[in-house]
This record gives sequence, structure tokens and C-alpha cells, in this order.
Amino acid sequence: MARSGILTLFAALGLAPDAFAQPREGEVQAHYLHLDDARLGTARMEGFETGLRAWTPTFGHGFAIGADYLYTHYSYEGLPTRDRDLHRLAIPIEWTSQGATSVTLAAIPTVATSSNIFKDLFSRSTGDDFALYGRATVERGVEEGWGWRLGAAYDDSFGDPELYPIAAVTYSSASFALELGWPRAHAHWRPNDAWRLGIEVAPAGARWHVVSDERDGADFDYTVEAWRAALTADWRFASHWGIAAKIGSEFDRHHDFEDDTDARIDVDAESTAFAAIALRFTF
Repeated sequence: MARSGILTLFAALGLAPDAFAQPREGEVQAHYLHLDDARLGTARMEGFETGLRAWTPTFGHGFAIGADYLYTHYSYEGLPTRDRDLHRLAIPIEWTSQGATSVTLAAIPTVATSSNIFKDLFSRSTGDDFALYGRATVERGVEEGWGWRLGAAYDDSFGDPELYPIAAVTYSSASFALELGWPRAHAHWRPNDAWRLGIEVAPAGARWHVVSDERDGADFDYTVEAWRAALTADWRFASHWGIAAKIGSEFDRHHDFEDDTDARIDVDAESTAFAAIALRFTF
């Protein structure tokens, strides 16, 4: 699916926080996201996500380990297919060097599959349910002023797994942080220590390996291409607790999977609104 010139320009001129690498705080965050009903080719679909993410604080010589679980549900009208329940579990292992110019390397073992396989992962999974993704960046930043980030990543952010570049010019001040770069884009403003308000754009693609018990074990890849743009608000209401909300649009959407008749569904989806809420504990 071709990317629009407006989308490319928007992301390339986008804005993002975290102008340079800093030691991670320990964090646990749970979230829920709802996708409104929209056209999927000649049919219709809606969906939701629930997720749980955790990171250790940076330890040793710059290491941190995470766990990121995401359950995605899609329901359909006008298609001869059951609703899809899709699971994803990633265990990122990250190392960041110290200094004004830092290197970050991440290995991200990931399992992404349908619910019937995920619940019996050790007995039913195959190599098709697993992937090893990764990211490498070099960045230069200061607490006040301009910096940069360069690197590359390999993952399924754009649907099918692929290698893509990371490039950004960054700026930070006491109350504002931005990033002019690709592929993620954010701008965040802090009016005080408790609140952070912003805007963000990011790819929202993914791929899962699905085994259809309705078709005697037939299997296929369910691939999603999409982007999300959102207004964000983050409130730190206690010393270790925060709550965040997003409202925005999922756009430039495309779904590729198989229905229960063995027919391939390879169609664009209408842009749709989404809303999300997350509860976070840091330590």
C-alpha cells in the first residue's frame, strides 16, 4: 500500500520527547485502547487493545529488560470469518552507553500469534509464531538545546517485518521537548511538574501468525498496516503514579488475512477514531 506524500511530510517534520538517552526508571503500565467501527473494504470492523508493559530500572553497565504484552481483538460485519483474538509478547533487552553521545542496542524476542496457539504455546507453537527484532541508535543530546539521533530498526511496525532507518534532530528545554525525525513524531509541553500535554504520530503496524482450527489447522499471517496520530495528556497525580489519555485517528490502514472460506482479504480500511487510557507506576 503506497504511503501518501502528506503522511511522509507530516512524520518527517514531526515532534517527539526525550531528546537524548537517559537511564530508565522502573515502570509498570496497563492500558486500554478502543478503535471505532469503520469500513474494511466492503465489510466493516472495529476493535480494541489491552496491554501490560513493564521495564526494570537501568542496572549494571546500562542494561534494562522489559516485558510487553498486547491483546488485540478485531470483530467484523459482512465477512465470512470469526472475530480475531491476537496476542503478542515481547521481551526487549536493551543496553545504553553513558555520555553525551550514547549508543543504544536492543534485542527484542517476540511471539505474535492467535489465541488458540498462545494459550498452548509450549505444545502447539512453531517457528512461525516467533521473531527476533532489534534496534540500534547513536544519539547526541544535552539537557538544554539541540541534538540528533541516527540508527536503524528491524521489526513489524509497518506490517511485514522490514529494516528501516531512524533519523532525527532533537531539541529539549525545561518545559518542552521535540524531535524532527522518522518514523515516530512527538511534541510534549510541561506546564508544571504534574502535567505533560502533547501530540504524537507513529506507525501502528503488526504481524501475527494465525492457525485456523475452523479450517483444520490452516495457517496464515495476519498483517496490519496503519498509522496513529493523537493528542495526549499525562497527569502524574502522586509521586510514583500517573495516568495518561490519548484521543486521535488511526489512518492509512490496510489489513491482509484469510477468512473462514480460505479467501484472502487484502483490502484498505477506512480511517477511524481511537481513544486510549493508561495507568502507570514508576519506581
